[in-house]
Amino acid sequence: MATTKRGRRRPVTQAIKDRSAASRTAAREALHAYAVLCLNDPAELERFRDIAASIGWKLDPASDEPGYSLQNALLLAAQRRPLTHCGGFDYWLSQGRAVAEGEKSLGTFRHIGRKKTDEEKAKEKELADDGWQSSKRGPRYYVKKGTFDVSQTVPRERCPHCGTIPASEDDRTTQCPPDCAAFAPRPGSKPPRVIVVELLQAQLLDADEAEGEANQ
Repeated sequence: MATTKRGRRRPVTQAIKDRSAASRTAAREALHAYAVLCLNDPAELERFRDIAASIGWKLDPASDEPGYSLQNALLLAAQRRPLTHCGGFDYWLSQGRAVAEGEKSLGTFRHIGRKKTDEEKAKEKELADDGWQSSKRGPRYYVKKGTFDVSQTVPRERCPHCGTIPASEDDRTTQCPPDCAAFAPRPGSKPPRVIVVELLQAQLLDADEAEGEANQ
């Protein structure tokens, strides 16, 4: 009977751990700075709600529904603005577009480990309602690069919106004009303002806690 060899996991070196920690720190700092900006500028807060509506957001990060968690939407906006339509490298290829030459990808938070089943979540909620608290550490996250906004992409062939054609098959520099419909915001529902404010305030608390742990 033939057997299939499983791929070996890449060993986690100290250098990898250091880079991951640096990425998480940079993400927290970007979120903190953007949260301060939005909380002090109502117009900026509304611009973020528009961004979340356009790129697609969901309230439950564990949901299989399409869209970004609200915190990831906030992190994306903290790294680049404006945003209208985000996706990974392969996604843009499937849309007839390619990442433009020289563009840097954006990072999002990803959960480490498997997702809990509905049964496990229900059991934990039942125990929590009875006053039980788990001694296990909370979910761990890392920052994964690889997301790009449509403004960071170029057409691989004739753009169906504006007719722009790349100079060659390998051309990654010929961009559509700014008024191309590919860059237009997409319709979507805005996240409730009260939820956004709570999320922004949570970023400030997280930053304070991280600073306190660092000073211990």
